[in-house]
Amino acid sequence: MTFSDESQAKLSLPLWLVLLDNVPTMGLIFLGTLILAPISLVFAGAYLVYSIFSIVWVWAKICPACHYYGTCACPCGYGTISARFFKPSTGNQNFAAVFKRHIVVVFPNWFVPLFAGIFLLVFHFSGQLLLYFILFTVTGFIIIPGISKWVGCRNCTNKANCPWMK
Repeated sequence: MTFSDESQAKLSLPLWLVLLDNVPTMGLIFLGTLILAPISLVFAGAYLVYSIFSIVWVWAKICPACHYYGTCACPCGYGTISARFFKPSTGNQNFAAVFKRHIVVVFPNWFVPLFAGIFLLVFHFSGQLLLYFILFTVTGFIIIPGISKWVGCRNCTNKANCPWMK
């Protein structure tokens, strides 16, 4: 554990905050799956599986390098989940470098449905698809970054080292 103050390690965030950080992400993945379904149910299913894989990848690769690893103080709740399944980082890994190297794995969760949705809206327009696309883009590009900036990451003691907040 890399907390400089042992009392910070005992911090426990309320469940509502963890849900606030995760429910929109689950919604984004669900909406992305709905957007991709008209192309192919297999493609939509692959996206869903990949999205889950990308979250587990974050738990495995990024979380063990974070000073919230193994604590209940992680704004997204990943600190304790990661510690249950993955060993802590060995050596003195730089969180920012680890984050930058591995965060790209979640980008397809945002951009595959975005580009597929644009394509479908141009060539196979439907009102239902438009609704899913609007909800997806608002969730992924306004709500999730807003929650990170103004709630989840706002008081994070690792904010200065986190590329997401720069």
